[in-house]
Amino acid sequence: MDPADTPLATELRVYGSVFDNLIRRDYKAESLDPSKGSILVPALATAWRRIDGRTVELDLRQGVKFHNGDEFTSDDVAFTFSSERIFGESAMLPSAKAFFGCWKPAEVVSRYKVRILSCETNPTIELKLAHYSAAIVNKRAYTTKGQAAFKRAPIGTGPLKFVEWKDGDHITFSAFDDYFGGRPTFNTITFREVPETAARVAGLVSGEFDLITQITPDQFATIEATTDLHVLPSLLDQMQQLWMVATEPVVADKRVRQALALSINRDAIVQSIWNGKTNVENQFQLPALGALYDQNRPGFKFDPDRARKLLKEAGYSGAPVTLRVLANYYVNGETVMQAIQAMWQAVGINAKLEIVENWSQAFAPGRAAVMGGCGFEFAAPEALGSCFFGNQSLTRQRGFPNGVPGLDALANKLATLDEDSRRGTFQGILDILSDEVPAFPLYRTPQFFAAKRSILWLPTADYRTDFRPDNLAFARAAN
Repeated sequence: MDPADTPLATELRVYGSVFDNLIRRDYKAESLDPSKGSILVPALATAWRRIDGRTVELDLRQGVKFHNGDEFTSDDVAFTFSSERIFGESAMLPSAKAFFGCWKPAEVVSRYKVRILSCETNPTIELKLAHYSAAIVNKRAYTTKGQAAFKRAPIGTGPLKFVEWKDGDHITFSAFDDYFGGRPTFNTITFREVPETAARVAGLVSGEFDLITQITPDQFATIEATTDLHVLPSLLDQMQQLWMVATEPVVADKRVRQALALSINRDAIVQSIWNGKTNVENQFQLPALGALYDQNRPGFKFDPDRARKLLKEAGYSGAPVTLRVLANYYVNGETVMQAIQAMWQAVGINAKLEIVENWSQAFAPGRAAVMGGCGFEFAAPEALGSCFFGNQSLTRQRGFPNGVPGLDALANKLATLDEDSRRGTFQGILDILSDEVPAFPLYRTPQFFAAKRSILWLPTADYRTDFRPDNLAFARAAN
């Protein structure tokens, strides 16, 4: 349980409310007016300002306590963003640097004022400070206990205070009564590991569980049939997509990749497999991008006639096109890939589906397309970098060893505070992604929780479960 140690979704669900950020995204406000893009609000910082293109200065909230009673100060911020923890050659969490990029260690101005410094002009500092990797840890606990012990018994400022961890069974937290956002509305919260969906649903129906996650649409009827239960849907800031492996001869011609994208009826998949509970976005962009989002931009449409024409132009002669998906990894992943296989076969593609056990198998030789995801870890075009541009991008590892033609040079132009320039650059990036097709989006990744109706709680667009007082309440039972 360390926020900067590249956590997975399951981990973030558990400790998302143990730690706080300097700045947070107000997902509730965004849902009321998506046209405003991402909305940043104070958290451990009460205010912030740009000093220049690479420096943000923040005023820290005074009187905040950590779970161990220590006062939160600029020293904790400086340690969280230090060479010792993240940015140095011998850093405790070297993988975190890949997310933050080239930042200098945080600078202490006073006990309640700090500066975050990038190596170059960086319009994304504030957005990254709201990301889970930027949550603040307690310096004294981290350095005296050691990193390994801290992960097992974390100390943050959030409403969840660690109590107990029993491997393979449960993790329990109590309410942190001194939480700066107000006393939590719960006494304790226990997370239990229940791998099977049917067992989670049965536990909810019986009253053993109050809130469960990773529900599939085929379970909705069972849940909603119980009058005191309901499904809580949300859309993640992530796209479910297919990676194209251009080093495989069958998809080396971009016209074939374009044809594969045009052969998929995304709306039919959303309606038949997801009960209409997700969206087909127009290319790799989300409303959270605000002014950079183009709602009129066309995405990949379902156009089987155009697909057949492109296949003919490319000289496709029936060679196998192998799709791979990990077993039991993505919710409905196998079902979606079976539908895509049938759609490709309908336009004359010799589609072969393989269900594999791990990522090594998924990208072993012979694959042409692999189901995956690409998330907006923060609401900016730069968030696509981990997927598509830069030396460490997934596309370089998964089929484009020399990078996507023209993309890296264009992406370098994002390093400006000029919004008009950034908008034009981002749309140019999307043009390249549409033409070269290193991957293509299918639909927005949904996640479904289910809970007792007496629990007034909402999921967010990232994987963290938010149990702060403004997002968790309990309805009184009717007389």
